[in-house]
Amino acid sequence: MIKLFRKIRQNLLFENRTGKYLKYAIGEIVLVVIGILIALQINNWNDIQKSKVIEHQLLMALLQEFEVNLGILDSTRLANQGIYETAIKIGDFTGPSLPTVNEKELSMHMVGAFKFEPRFVPNLGTMNEINNSGKLSLITDQDLRKSISEWLSQLELVHNQEKYVVERRDNSQDFFITYANFRRHLDIIDDALLDATPSRFPNNDFNFLTNPEFESNLYLFIVASINLNKSFYEPLEKHTERIILKIKQQID
Repeated sequence: MIKLFRKIRQNLLFENRTGKYLKYAIGEIVLVVIGILIALQINNWNDIQKSKVIEHQLLMALLQEFEVNLGILDSTRLANQGIYETAIKIGDFTGPSLPTVNEKELSMHMVGAFKFEPRFVPNLGTMNEINNSGKLSLITDQDLRKSISEWLSQLELVHNQEKYVVERRDNSQDFFITYANFRRHLDIIDDALLDATPSRFPNNDFNFLTNPEFESNLYLFIVASINLNKSFYEPLEKHTERIILKIKQQID
């Protein structure tokens, strides 16, 4: 094709037909430009199609990850609820005078309230890959991109509150460790990690239950735990549900 155009130009010059040569040259330039524009358009279309394929793959992976995390978050919230409800039962034993204490019952309440930590540990494989590779920009829906970024910020706030709750829990637990007999506690509870033989020290007197500082620390732990559910876990659950809905709308 190029040789044909060149031959036509040469013939026009040879015949001294300059006007037609210029018109032809301009027409040839226009055709070349149009060809380039078409090629660019095709390349752009191909790039867009590749981006759409990658976006769809990312959305599918994110959907699976957020659905799994929603289940983990729900389990964490329920576990935390069990923890603070058990801690409330310990509060039934506190006061200025020591009540008649069922030692095993109280020890089992201590296990339920202080053995486990409320920790939401989500799967972040796809999220980390997107952030580290800069692929978040491939998600065309701006509102969805914003929601994902806000979810990560919200997750950081959740972890900060969890840390605060664990610190309050540890303060309450320290009273039991300091003023009660933890070895005897291990000997009487169910499913102890250590099969402890009975302690030779006197039985627990649980006088820490009459300490107003213990009661204050216990209820600060309880309130912080309830707040963790109400102000952090539940909003994050709703945010996660909204993201899942948005992703499904994009996939459909």
